[in-house]
Amino acid sequence: MIQGLIIEGMSTAGKTSVLSALKKAHGQAANVPRTMIALSEHYSQVLHDDHGEPRRLQQEEHLNLMQPHINYLEHLFLWSGSLGHSKLSNGAFYILERFHLNHRAAFGDSAEIKALERRLSGLNAQCVLLTLSPETVESRYIESRGEGWKSYVMQGHSSVSKAVQHFLEAQENLRKCAGQSLIPTVEIQTDDAEWDKYAQQLLM
Repeated sequence: MIQGLIIEGMSTAGKTSVLSALKKAHGQAANVPRTMIALSEHYSQVLHDDHGEPRRLQQEEHLNLMQPHINYLEHLFLWSGSLGHSKLSNGAFYILERFHLNHRAAFGDSAEIKALERRLSGLNAQCVLLTLSPETVESRYIESRGEGWKSYVMQGHSSVSKAVQHFLEAQENLRKCAGQSLIPTVEIQTDDAEWDKYAQQLLM
């Protein structure tokens, strides 16, 4: 038995906070697999810090980054099944942060990403897309992380309103990607930052 959750969303939508809350909630829950595997976005996203400089992976590079993670989960699933571990308690629960929708947003629909999504479907994956309402974007996306972050997100934008619009357009593209994906997706608006509540909702 294996099941997983893929956490997607724009920066500051709460992916890392939800990931942390899920790990905490999983440790306290009684009706979940005992084994949990969590992979942060640092190992799966398109944009990487390469010796202090941001570098955007090419499509083939990113596919090659995702495939070994799925290979491992499939191997774990098959090995556990070969031992007759069919009980939920003997299964595994995995969490991937910024994965297939991140790829779709960067490179679009393709046969390769569909093939990976079919494999994730075989691993009982579900996706959660974390979003912000238009009214919350300025306070969360632009103002919440100090002047250094604000300077970074304002690059290329002549005003706060244009930066907000850019965020909303990118967020809408993630919704479109979710609609194209073979992985079932639920959307959670995180304006209230109730991380523990969201985690409990996702583990039900």
